Amino acid sequence: MSKLIELTYVSEPVQGMSFLGLMRLLYHSYLRNLRLEITGALIFENNQFGQVIEGPEDVIDALWEKIQKDDRHKNIRLVERKSISARSFEKWTMVFQGDKELFKGLPEVSAAIEEVNFPVGHPLLAALRGEGKN
Repeated sequence: MSKLIELTYVSEPVQGMSFLGLMRLLYHSYLRNLRLEITGALIFENNQFGQVIEGPEDVIDALWEKIQKDDRHKNIRLVERKSISARSFEKWTMVFQGDKELFKGLPEVSAAIEEVNFPVGHPLLAALRGEGKN
């Protein structure tokens, strides 16, 4: 069995993302990640994506190569890649900062948003918010 790794990156969409586009991305990513045994979190904030993916090293490395070639992203930046002994995220989630009113009619999405607990000090939020840049 391959060792577990966690990979964190940030990027920007090449085009503006609509609500429907974000939901479509979440749905297709969820299905692929379920099949590949990948867990993690995807945040869309300030027109940036921040993603943490966890899983077998070979699977994560292959997905990372694919992400870097994906022409829907630009300014892709690796924040961190590390070995882990256990997963921090038990399911794939997408977090929208702010406007939770959009999800009142979608209880499954609302539950996913409410259940997200980023590990204390995780570098993804700092990277998305530009903290630590000189």
